[in-house]
Amino acid sequence: MPTPFFEEQQARPFDDDDRLPPFETPAWTGPPWHEKYGSVLLGVEIGRSTTTVVSLGAARCYQEGLAVELLVRVRETGRQARHRIFSYLERAHGRGHLDERLKPGGLRWGVAFSDGRKVTTQDESPWARVGSMEDLVEGPVIEGLSRPVVDMDSWARYYWLWPTPPPATMLVGFEWEERGIGETLTVVDVAPLIAAGAASEPLWQGQQDAQGQEAARPDDDEATAVSDDGSE
Repeated sequence: MPTPFFEEQQARPFDDDDRLPPFETPAWTGPPWHEKYGSVLLGVEIGRSTTTVVSLGAARCYQEGLAVELLVRVRETGRQARHRIFSYLERAHGRGHLDERLKPGGLRWGVAFSDGRKVTTQDESPWARVGSMEDLVEGPVIEGLSRPVVDMDSWARYYWLWPTPPPATMLVGFEWEERGIGETLTVVDVAPLIAAGAASEPLWQGQQDAQGQEAARPDDDEATAVSDDGSE
């Protein structure tokens, strides 16, 4: 009988690693584990030229922070022309974990809160200045999330904005001189974002929070014991 080419593979034993609680991370680093977010469709245009339209699309709202979609639409129809634009955005979309230097005339955007705090994608990423995730970070923070999505004439990516902006509005600044968009300021109502975030809840019944306490879903507090005759 010929010698097998591959050695026999033993099944991986079950160990405690499969029982670990959700990996908790500081709020500034991104969306929390196992939290059912509230959704808001912003649909707010923040920049326009004869070749490009940029808008804020959907927002996923959590108790602490927002995942906001930045959507870029271009007029070019040629495959190579679109590829050049989207390839640039892949490398230098304003902010990402690679934190590449922005070239003059490139895409940049930011947010100013009603309390005077401001963050832009020209600011240094917290990842570049902290020693570990546990270091304290003063917000606000803008960080890229996941991978961009390209479809026909559009490029989109979610960004983590932390913390949730305070009432009542936030000012969104945008600029992309290479695409003919000068500095543009847009006022955005944050009331729907705050309300959607406040309504977010644990995704799983009996879910444990970071301190090991059972996190009650909103409807748990409202539940009232009812007797067989229907009285409370």
